[in-house]
Amino acid sequence: MDTLERDVPQRSLRLTTPLPLALIALLLLLQLTNPARAWSWLLAGLATILVIAYVWARQMRDEVTASRELRGTWVVVGDVLQERFQLQNGSSLPVLWAEAVDESDVPGYSANRVETTSSHSSRRWQMRGVCQRRGLFTLGPWELHMGDPFGLFRVVHRYSDTRTLLVYPRVMHLPSLNLPRGAAAGTSRTRQRSVEPTVAASSVRDYVPGDALRRVHWRATAHRDSLMVREFDLEPSGNLWIVLDLDRRVQAGEGQESTEEYGVILAASLAAEMLRQNRAVGFVAFGEEPAFALPQRGQAQLWRVLHLLAGVSTGSDWPLARVLEEISPTLGRGLTLVVITPSLRSDWVAPLLPLARRGIAPAAILIDRASFDGQDTGDEGRETGNVAALRGLLAEQSVPSHVIRKGFPFRPLVRYKRRRTVYKVLRGTGRVIAMEVEEEV
Repeated sequence: MDTLERDVPQRSLRLTTPLPLALIALLLLLQLTNPARAWSWLLAGLATILVIAYVWARQMRDEVTASRELRGTWVVVGDVLQERFQLQNGSSLPVLWAEAVDESDVPGYSANRVETTSSHSSRRWQMRGVCQRRGLFTLGPWELHMGDPFGLFRVVHRYSDTRTLLVYPRVMHLPSLNLPRGAAAGTSRTRQRSVEPTVAASSVRDYVPGDALRRVHWRATAHRDSLMVREFDLEPSGNLWIVLDLDRRVQAGEGQESTEEYGVILAASLAAEMLRQNRAVGFVAFGEEPAFALPQRGQAQLWRVLHLLAGVSTGSDWPLARVLEEISPTLGRGLTLVVITPSLRSDWVAPLLPLARRGIAPAAILIDRASFDGQDTGDEGRETGNVAALRGLLAEQSVPSHVIRKGFPFRPLVRYKRRRTVYKVLRGTGRVIAMEVEEEV
């Protein structure tokens, strides 16, 4: 649990209005020019109220402290952000009202609240909110506003320290994609045959002059009474590169129902699924800032990719065709390249073709931007003409593709349990009781 602020805050005490001082000056003037007992009583009463208000406010300025704490510094979209606040009153006077004014920029979350506490006591409360968007946000700064019973003085405690909160994208279940694999010598089967020997022999064939004797299959030779040699497979390479298109000009939709957010969810979910299969996953995205992660295996790589995805945003300088041309020389051989894009242009298909000659197997996940623009009827499974045409072009080049439309039923791959308090009214007595319930998000 991290404490957001425990140091002494910046404290200030000010008069909310100059009217009391003006009245005192007026009463003094009246008493000097036209002495009367009424002026004296009014002057004494007003001065007494002003002194009491000042002493009360000064006690709150010097003897009241506050703090806020949060659990952890990162959460995932849909998770509950929970903070604990404490108001400590060390003075002999009660705090009639204390307003917490929060300046955090976490979407959908506010820690604003008004509390009260008696003398020499403390008050604790919790603030909760559901994290609605991925990204890097700030908790704080915040202020504590207090005042005397007469409303003459305002006390402000300014807590300037801040904490960063990283909200990761949620990892979801994906439909069956059946991604291709690039070819490299190894242990699994593909439809291609290897020129060099590997540990996987798929079949035998007749011997031809020039075949190495170490490739002769002696058991098959004895069985058929003629020289037979083994044919070896190419292994489908386990390495996977994910390229996320963040060109601002091809995006559609708003907020969570946008092609940008769908692309982030698809990239995070695909990385998680492939890493669970013990495949090495790399990630590339060029938006407002470049995001790049070399292929690696393991849970640590998933958090690297999620960290990058939490902070990505669209830009206008990197169309998908340029991104593919830029990264093509740095890609290895015998791997899978998955492009996630809402672009309906065909210019990015051409840079995929030279990759196949290097043993790289490209595939595409197309986000149907027309469904986000409201240009289609919304029929289940229906593809717009532009997406269908692009899929046809990809199919002609032997590049498999999949279409994701707005409203796709994403289901969380990992569910988190949380507890919350609900209040119920008993029918017989009308008594209100608090109950703790557990739910999955």
